[in-house]
Amino acid sequence: MFHDFPSLLACTVRRLASTVCVCFVFGSVALAQSGPAGNWVGTVDRAGKSWRINARIVPFGDVYKALIDFVDADGYDREFSVSIARNGKVTLQRPQPSGVPIVFEGNVTGDVFSGDWSGFGQKASFKLRREARSAKLYREQDISFASGAISLSGTLILPDGKGPFPAVVITHGATPNERAGYRSWALHFVRRGIAALIYDKRGAGRSGGETRSASMEDLAMDAVAGLNSLKTLREIDGKRIGLAGHSQGGWVAPLASTMSNDAAFVIASAASGVGPDEQSIHHRASIMRESGFSPEAIATAGDLRRRLYRTGRMILANDPGAQEERKKISEELSRHAGEPWMEAAALPPNLDNDRPTIGGLRLLFFDPIPMWEKVRVPVLLVWGDKDTVVPVDEGRAVIESALRRARNNRVSIRIFPNVDHSVVKVQSGPAWDFPRVELAYYEAMSEWARSTVAALK
Repeated sequence: MFHDFPSLLACTVRRLASTVCVCFVFGSVALAQSGPAGNWVGTVDRAGKSWRINARIVPFGDVYKALIDFVDADGYDREFSVSIARNGKVTLQRPQPSGVPIVFEGNVTGDVFSGDWSGFGQKASFKLRREARSAKLYREQDISFASGAISLSGTLILPDGKGPFPAVVITHGATPNERAGYRSWALHFVRRGIAALIYDKRGAGRSGGETRSASMEDLAMDAVAGLNSLKTLREIDGKRIGLAGHSQGGWVAPLASTMSNDAAFVIASAASGVGPDEQSIHHRASIMRESGFSPEAIATAGDLRRRLYRTGRMILANDPGAQEERKKISEELSRHAGEPWMEAAALPPNLDNDRPTIGGLRLLFFDPIPMWEKVRVPVLLVWGDKDTVVPVDEGRAVIESALRRARNNRVSIRIFPNVDHSVVKVQSGPAWDFPRVELAYYEAMSEWARSTVAALK
């Protein structure tokens, strides 16, 4: 899924999109009758490679508003400011956390908008052609729902037409995420007639609560609350609501299905078959290996992390020796603080400011196996074979075994070649290319959901 930050080019971590507020810039000349307004289709081109672009530029009061789709990066409806210089040059711009914006700057000549593009540290040219306006195939409505004492805020995206529609609740990855990061994924479902609920994770956006202290069960109950909210809507078929999640969401979605009698299906994308503690050790070792650090350094870092996690289990067990053990580990971390591998290992220089919460520790030591042994609904498991964040082969074996013990024979599995944890195609060889999402990965999930809910009629 498309991410608005430069690390997309390195494709290291998935699915967490950055939301940037955009202020619309007044052009320095009056709006023309047509000008840049319209639907535009074309490409950004560099080094013989093309990136597909769709743009919708519409008058918005005294200014223009631009929404751009980066088709090959699976990024849709990205807002850009629009300004028009006195010489007629049109600039579309979107700020980035790096401080260097994405920019389209060019001229409109008849039905052609072309010029220079820059973004993600690259420069290229673009050429778009104005096309006839197409009908919008979906509609949206804000929705809020309660998970216990916490109020959560989201958006329900509905297919065009008359319901009631089947639906999917999309759960979150590991970091505090806002709904915008899941919009592109949601639209794949919507295009196949399935409504999608995306919401701000607790502690993010307009949702209440706090992320750091949340357990996996808390996060799953949030998803169940979203499902229950959808059941009350006349536009939604309450008997055909499923759950889908990527990465940590690949734990949250199936766990939520075991907490509800109303879940119709589960999609777990890039889910780990081992718990968060072991998965994080695997992930950091992968990063260190890719960074060229020695097996000895990787082993030392892994041992420190395991020892640190062991003290977390001691805290949960109210073991009085936990603080003394943490003191020893903190001293050892301090001795290694100057090692070049510490940053790649993501280990702190000491534990002076480390204050683990009980909810956070319970999440860290979540065991996914008992959960999978209780999943009874149809399941789709999807991975990329170049995923270095989770152990794919081990995870597949563990989850399949648990589902067999659950006597669940409604299990489908897809593994996509040359795809990483972010669902980005892994480039091989020296040839340069734009970062590209494996769109077939998302199409496979939405098509499986379509056929699954069709069988439930």
